[in-house]
Amino acid sequence: MSFQSDFQILHGEIKKLGKLDQHNINGTKKFSVLKDQILTILKASFGETSREYRVVELTNSPATVLKVMNHISARSAALTYQSFAVNI
Repeated sequence: MSFQSDFQILHGEIKKLGKLDQHNINGTKKFSVLKDQILTILKASFGETSREYRVVELTNSPATVLKVMNHISARSAALTYQSFAVNI
């Protein structure tokens, strides 16, 4: 799988997790696993010194991780539209 598809899958998972109760023990364990996977993708895509990587690494909030992933998703969508327009 590509990083883009992995990112989209994890983005969906963190959205689901964000809707769960914050004090759910299973949600907390799942968040820990998802966070590690997200950090792996961010490290490969942007590097350890990127702002996105550092924010996700330092937070324990699914909402903050979701905000970072939404930001990345919106930015990559804008870049896709720009490159599509240039190719036309």
